Amino acid sequence: MTCPGGCINGGGQPFAKNKTAVIERMKALYAIDASEKIRTSHSNKAVQSLYKDFLGKPLGEKSHHLLHTKYAKRKAADVA
Repeated sequence: MTCPGGCINGGGQPFAKNKTAVIERMKALYAIDASEKIRTSHSNKAVQSLYKDFLGKPLGEKSHHLLHTKYAKRKAADVA
């Protein structure tokens, strides 16, 4: 994706025109991530439990149906 500032300053994130603010936000988010004990979704106990109790196996039929996005080409006029 080519969001300005990457995902840290991209879609769905607070948008800052101030480049210094974006850099400081980036540093803070990377520091938070580096200090976390669990850094991957498949290591998260809640995710493991979700698969065990409901979704079945990763990339299985149920998880694929519920968690994967399907894209369809649309005309710009169709976008609300």
